[in-house]
Amino acid sequence: MKLKVEILLSVVGVIGIILADYNVAEGADCEQDLRGLEIECLYYMHKGVPPIQDPNDRCCNEIKKADVPCVCSKLSRRIEVPPNSTIEDLLDWNKVLHCFNFCGKPLKPGFKCGHFTVPPGPPPK
Repeated sequence: MKLKVEILLSVVGVIGIILADYNVAEGADCEQDLRGLEIECLYYMHKGVPPIQDPNDRCCNEIKKADVPCVCSKLSRRIEVPPNSTIEDLLDWNKVLHCFNFCGKPLKPGFKCGHFTVPPGPPPK
């Protein structure tokens, strides 16, 4: 009986390690998505100049492969520059919607990303 309990605990422990590794890898992938979007797309999505522009292929590639719900859940993260700001504070949502639409991965009306909810109607041009 003692041997059966030890084997069961060992199996449960191995499953726990596998699941923990899976969750870390899944989170890491989302972090890579967020960083890829920041690096390749922030120019096209940030507040201020330039006005709405079509993103380049590198930005579209990041948009197409991104786990958007996961990335959206991280937009409230504080950043150092500007002080006391979040990633979301940097974004012009009309530009974000335009980029996602242009790249063939439009955000559906009603979809919530950070504190922003995609409005009904066509995306901005």
